[in-house]
Amino acid sequence: MKLLSLALAAATAIPTALSWGAAALWHVSGHEMVATIAQIHLHPSTKEKLCSILPLEANCHLAPIAAWADQIRNRYRGTAPMHYINGKGDHPQDHCEFGEHGWVNEDVNVVTAIQNFTRAITDGKGGRDVDIPLRFLVHFIGDAHQPLHLAGRLKGGNGAMFLFEGRHRNLHSVWDGGIITKNIRELSNYTSPLPSKQIESALPGAIFDPYVRWIVWEGIRQWWRDDLEEWLSCPSDGDPFPHSSQAAVPPSASTFLKDNFRSVSSLALSLIPGRLAALADLYYALPLKETQGFEDQALALTPEVLKAKGVNMSFPACPFHWTSGIHQLNCDIVWPAAFTDEPGQALIELDTDEYLGEIGRQKIVERLLAMAGLRLAKVLNEALADEGSGVGGVYFGYK
Repeated sequence: MKLLSLALAAATAIPTALSWGAAALWHVSGHEMVATIAQIHLHPSTKEKLCSILPLEANCHLAPIAAWADQIRNRYRGTAPMHYINGKGDHPQDHCEFGEHGWVNEDVNVVTAIQNFTRAITDGKGGRDVDIPLRFLVHFIGDAHQPLHLAGRLKGGNGAMFLFEGRHRNLHSVWDGGIITKNIRELSNYTSPLPSKQIESALPGAIFDPYVRWIVWEGIRQWWRDDLEEWLSCPSDGDPFPHSSQAAVPPSASTFLKDNFRSVSSLALSLIPGRLAALADLYYALPLKETQGFEDQALALTPEVLKAKGVNMSFPACPFHWTSGIHQLNCDIVWPAAFTDEPGQALIELDTDEYLGEIGRQKIVERLLAMAGLRLAKVLNEALADEGSGVGGVYFGYK
């Protein structure tokens, strides 16, 4: 764990929304926006604990570590299925199936990952041992609120080609970057500070600051005020996600030689200065302790198992409950009805009033960002709260 923490100085020294051009916005700053909205709604005691968990470079803020899980995805291949979940038979817009017939990646997916890392943070409460689970959790709650991370058709839309603003884009990239980039570029107000220290102190000085101000000030405070209780609620009898033990966790290394080299390199790196170890880890990834035994840990969190053990079913996160409604958007609006999987189909332009205009009128993207940020804040406030402190839910007020 100490080695991973040391490696963070190098691993998190990455381009963020402060320095990236607009073309890369969602992949990094979509997650940073979710993290910033969460940061706004953290209890003061939660923020204080984050300072003891996060690396110094993060300045007690969630945004700098929000995209970390994407950076290490190719190096730690066993984490790749944790970014999405695919229901068997799911084929929006024709029909949406979210677990009714089982799952393609049943044991290791974004739902079980959120459960697993929430439990790790709840059990750890604070300190550097919670650092890596926190980074994963911040990222995966963001992924769970991008509808195409919940749909398996054409690899979550990565294989579905369209036009967006006249350019060739796959559907996943339109939802990952195109729509948000366009919204940020075209938002002309909220460039001045709001009369709220709670909000302004959490903004990182990024290109998306005005967009976050707008989402919080008009959206959370006004448009969706009556929906907040429903957004943040969890089923009283636990999250009803069905588990099995049929899917194996993908290995993070593909050969015997690599597996053995990792063991030797782990020992070698533990004997050299921290900065050199961090640099070396950039070029050769070491095994992640947090993903070892993930399958067994995930299965142990199923409501049936917990109930049998007499465990209190009060749990800060209910990702299956949350994602069920989000997945339905794939049938409602995300996948254009005119699109087919047939080769040679003329590319459909998505920057139209019928498609993008309707998404804007319903404030769908803004609502998803707000939901993700508030749910992340709720989970962290409750997972990191001291026993008997009474801290829970989301910190509103905007003073």
